[in-house]
Amino acid sequence: MPSSPAPSDPSAPPGGSARFWSGLGRTVGRRTGVVAVVAVIITAVLGLGLTKLEFTTGQDNYLNSDSQVAKDNVAYQGLFGGQAMIVLFTTKPGADLVDLFTTGNVKKFRDLSAQLEKDPRIESVITPLTALQFTANLVTSPDGNPISSPAGQILLDAQSRDPNPDSAKRRLADSLRTLERINAIPADRRDFDDPEWADFLLHDNTGAVRKSLESFFPTDRTAQMIVRLKGNASIKEEGRGASATEAAMKDLTFDNADVMTTGAAVLLRDINDYLRGGFLTLGAISLVIMAGLLLVAFAVRWRLLPLGVVAVGLVWAFGLAGYLGVPLSVVTIAGMPVLLGVGIDFAVQLHSRVEEEAQLDRARDPVTEALARLMPALAVAAVAGVVAFLALEFSQVPMIRDFGVLLAIGLPVIVVATVLLSAASLGFRERRSPTAPKDYSRGPLGRAVVGLGSLPRATAIPLVVLAVAIFAGGLVVEGDLKVQTDPEKWVNQDSQVVHDIQSLKAQTGSSSELGVFIQSGDVFDDETVKFVHDFTYQQLEEHPRELVTASSLVTTISFLMEVPDTTLLAPTGADIERAYRVTPEAIQKSTVNLDGKALNLIFRTGPGALEERAVVVDDIRATVNPPEGIRATPSGLAVVGTGLLENFEKNRIELTYFALIGVFLILLLWHRNIVRAVVSVVPVLIAVGLTAIVSWLAGFDLSPLTAVGGPLVIALCTEFTTLIVMRHIEERRRGRDPLGAIEEAAARTGRAFMVSALAAVIGIVVLAFSSLPLLRDFGLVVALNVGVALLSALVVLPPLLLWADERGWVYRGPRAAAGTIPRPTPAEVGGSAEIGGPAGSPTPPAAGSSTGPTPES
Repeated sequence: MPSSPAPSDPSAPPGGSARFWSGLGRTVGRRTGVVAVVAVIITAVLGLGLTKLEFTTGQDNYLNSDSQVAKDNVAYQGLFGGQAMIVLFTTKPGADLVDLFTTGNVKKFRDLSAQLEKDPRIESVITPLTALQFTANLVTSPDGNPISSPAGQILLDAQSRDPNPDSAKRRLADSLRTLERINAIPADRRDFDDPEWADFLLHDNTGAVRKSLESFFPTDRTAQMIVRLKGNASIKEEGRGASATEAAMKDLTFDNADVMTTGAAVLLRDINDYLRGGFLTLGAISLVIMAGLLLVAFAVRWRLLPLGVVAVGLVWAFGLAGYLGVPLSVVTIAGMPVLLGVGIDFAVQLHSRVEEEAQLDRARDPVTEALARLMPALAVAAVAGVVAFLALEFSQVPMIRDFGVLLAIGLPVIVVATVLLSAASLGFRERRSPTAPKDYSRGPLGRAVVGLGSLPRATAIPLVVLAVAIFAGGLVVEGDLKVQTDPEKWVNQDSQVVHDIQSLKAQTGSSSELGVFIQSGDVFDDETVKFVHDFTYQQLEEHPRELVTASSLVTTISFLMEVPDTTLLAPTGADIERAYRVTPEAIQKSTVNLDGKALNLIFRTGPGALEERAVVVDDIRATVNPPEGIRATPSGLAVVGTGLLENFEKNRIELTYFALIGVFLILLLWHRNIVRAVVSVVPVLIAVGLTAIVSWLAGFDLSPLTAVGGPLVIALCTEFTTLIVMRHIEERRRGRDPLGAIEEAAARTGRAFMVSALAAVIGIVVLAFSSLPLLRDFGLVVALNVGVALLSALVVLPPLLLWADERGWVYRGPRAAAGTIPRPTPAEVGGSAEIGGPAGSPTPPAAGSSTGPTPES
């Protein structure tokens, strides 16, 4: 006869939840055609949103638009242009820099300038010839007398201002030597392809490359062409500017030199291109691996159905993200395989529960039963996951916040798709061909889960102590983990662009720059010029390893006036204005903006970690003290990088704990039982602590993705602990004792837990196939951590539940009334699956089974 009603649990949520899901299951399961039409319409509408997805790798991913650093960088690029493309010329063995200026090469330099400067995506082009042209303009005059030239007048003025007579004499001697050298070259031979003229322009009186030219001729065998792209351009336009530069250089060969073109813009363009192709590649790999997993391990009818419904859910999720303007960056692209793994996890749980209701409990409407009994737990897990993901909104890094938004949007959308499409599909299947009874609970996966959770109850307290100790250990080592925020390290280290950047560093000692723009009411007044002069020398002296050279209009004249063993003098405002009048237009654009009343000072930075550059930037900000009315602001690529580092480290560690607190509060609000909430998060504590400890022991460098994997681990682990705890309570309401409830739940759900756990891990580990170390390391490290989290849920939670439940702290309802029996398995009603008839034959409900959910379920 039917079983007696199950006793109520005072801590259980109202029965309205079960009735809602039961009604939804009946409606959806019987209206398959309507659901299909609605799904097609939703997919078509949201599918259009995929075309609105934007791939971004610009500063908006790293800096908050309202931050001072971002505002300063926008202002800087508006004044002097954006990223620099570097064309490196390396002289061949036996040749030197003078040999670079052959007649053919000089023509090619001129043609390159004319071609590239016509491109609207390029701000300015400074070739090695342009740099020599500036020197020539400084040392020549209309009347042919070098003394009348701007350089001649500046040097004579410096000699007269030198307070030290001996120093003044040495200045005069150096000037006379310069005059002797230039006069030795007839006026009609002063062409750039004349070796003697080129040598004079390139080298000072000691034979070294002129200090004012070191930014363009870093060594005695290398020269650089600087192609400055338009400032504040989109990543697409910046990439096109980089491509235009590469295209202009592609088929050119230069006498006596090898040529290489590279720059940060190429690096960012290649990352952006990878995002577009990699987005689809990672998705395809994920689908193939998931299909293999389901075919091999998920022994149910229509075993590929979860993959199909989640694929549709991904279209919905990313289409909605497109409409909402969530950008796809090098971080948010990881959301696709992650959501696929989590979605398969949820879909497998629902699909398996339908099979359980049909095979073990022989329910007349297994879809309705499954939704009514499982969906409250899945809904809580989904809400907890969304809360964990939303903890990323506290990050100071925009692309990490975008990652949190994408996951928080995607998870509920995929859950909705899973419920509607799975229920409709399986309802259609069960009406046409009901699933035959079969006892799979004693299969290998069920036995494995029972075995994993079979630690004796006496281990409960030691496990809690261990969890707290691991969590505390993670807290201790978390601060010692190194964070890798250099974008160069995020990409494939075997790629051509990385090889080129490393070659640039090796040959010139630098591959990046730190800009400082100085604003003043009059950029040519003595006070402003002296400040720039003093500031430059101070920074070069204080940071000789980090700052290699300095380049500005002021430093060009400062270095021109610099003579060994003489008084260091600053140029006057008149000196700078005199030099500006003969400066080539490309160099004017890069060094002075008269409308913006600004001067540009560019330091070439030496090789080193971003943390070392951050020290320099912080020191400049802390110590720069310009006169009243003058403002000096560090900016450029180096400052954007240090801004990312600063933003990332502000509250990186706290994000995990925000997620943990949020999830605990959700569980506490749902269960209204602190013991249930606490035992649910104990495995999570182990997972979070081990995440930090394993990374520390292995010496991993954390990327922006890897370091914020904590909320993801928390979300996935909480889902499993929630399902385990709520299934245990369900078995207790059926009248089983604590141990029986633990074992029965494990046996029945073992298959679903193992397959969904593997799906969650695979969804993340697929990122290890990426060629970007940023994604690859995230896939490996976080997949390991998620695996540990899920294993701890299956191993640690059962003995904790058993220990607490035996003390009446988990299930607080009265014991089953006399005559109440648990809903039987097929074995309990007289046989195995074969007794019920052939596969696909209808089977009546077993004695004691329910035709619908009880209010307490």
